[in-house]
Amino acid sequence: MSALDASPPSSMTSTPEMKASSRPRSLDLSAVPSLITPSPPSNTLLITNLLDPAIFHPTSLLQIRTLISNHTPLHSFAPLKSLRRIVCSFYNVSDALTIHRILSDAAIMSSRARVYFGEPTPIEVIDQHLHAPQSQKMFFISPPPSPPFGWEVREEAAPNKEVHAEDLASALGQLRERRKAVNDEMGLGRQTNGGEEGRGSTTMTVYAPDRHGGSPGLPAVVVEDTTGSDDVSPTDWGKILAHTARPPVELMQDS
Repeated sequence: MSALDASPPSSMTSTPEMKASSRPRSLDLSAVPSLITPSPPSNTLLITNLLDPAIFHPTSLLQIRTLISNHTPLHSFAPLKSLRRIVCSFYNVSDALTIHRILSDAAIMSSRARVYFGEPTPIEVIDQHLHAPQSQKMFFISPPPSPPFGWEVREEAAPNKEVHAEDLASALGQLRERRKAVNDEMGLGRQTNGGEEGRGSTTMTVYAPDRHGGSPGLPAVVVEDTTGSDDVSPTDWGKILAHTARPPVELMQDS
């Protein structure tokens, strides 16, 4: 019987480290930013990451523009020094794709260019002139424009010779009659110094104690209308002819 047969069979015991290593592992991708969908191809290119200020020197810009124009015709070329980029547009998307392949990761002086597609640039010519306003708003313009087609010159009517228009005069007449009826109902007197409804000043008793049931010791309230009267106003009896003195003047040589 050999020594190997005499030795009892050994049993392998599992340690905690071995149990932990046997478990399946998973990766936490919650902190990974989401993928950014690249912009679809368009006729506009954004050449960015131009960090060398010498790129925006007029001579360098002319060389870059000539290099692009040798491959495809340019529609616009706009260097933006403050943003460290150049925006250029082309007449079609295929030309923009060609320049995108040429300039992507290309070395421009000491900078590595990054090229992206921008918003599409309209190529069609749009009329940007200011159009005349609609005929309904022509009266806002000063001086007014030419008259519309079919307009005929007509003589303007004479100015209104009456003091009030007919409808306004009729309304004022009705108001006088209504006021007179109200005064008669309330017992308010209305007399004129020159006779009943005659010329001269008009006196109206607004409040009379004996008529309105008040105390006899209360004063009466009378309103006198002197409109149209020939009497001289009390303010015209003595006019002040004194002149206002001029304030003292301080000359420059006196200061």
